[in-house]
Amino acid sequence: MSAAADFIQFNPVQRSASVPENTTALREACATLAARDLHTSYTGTHLIGSNGNVSVRRPHNGLSSGFVITATQLPSKENLAPEDCVHLETCAHGEARFHGSKLPSSESIMHWHLFETFPAIQAIVHVHESNALLYSEYNRSRWAELGIVESAQDIGGGTLEVGQATAQTFTTESDYVILKNHRPDWDLGRTGTVILGQTLDEALARTLKIHEALTPR
Repeated sequence: MSAAADFIQFNPVQRSASVPENTTALREACATLAARDLHTSYTGTHLIGSNGNVSVRRPHNGLSSGFVITATQLPSKENLAPEDCVHLETCAHGEARFHGSKLPSSESIMHWHLFETFPAIQAIVHVHESNALLYSEYNRSRWAELGIVESAQDIGGGTLEVGQATAQTFTTESDYVILKNHRPDWDLGRTGTVILGQTLDEALARTLKIHEALTPR
């Protein structure tokens, strides 16, 4: 297995190996996205993992912050087990304190910053959409109609700056945000996007609605 340093650009601190409960809806959402090639497994690289992640706000032990998110280095987002989810207690000062048997998603800092910035949201969906769909001449002309916006700057992965730049791009919480040039070297045909929701169902439905609107009939 690849070293965590290949993915994670923060210090993960395991508080316990306790697996978060009640993650069925989150895991089913991931399976739905994977079935539409929005959460795809890595190919063409020695690294183990799959694109995208999903999180749901869930304060821990009376704290005001906290959320459940998919773990890192999952070979596939289909048929996830409860232990493939992690409960983030806090993310601050380059450190993520978590509960679970696996390390948290490499994008946990981005999710934490978005939850902190938008108190009303309860779920975040991060997928990698086909460039052929996102950037076709016809679809690009419809971005405003569909509520699609793109970050002004290039956005890498795994850092607080990514979360800050992503949050700044949301003019409303209903936007569908393209993370400009957020794509790994082994999968240059897809670009990362982020969708927020006041419920997981809302965030998932918004993601699928845009995907279907971009897909030629």
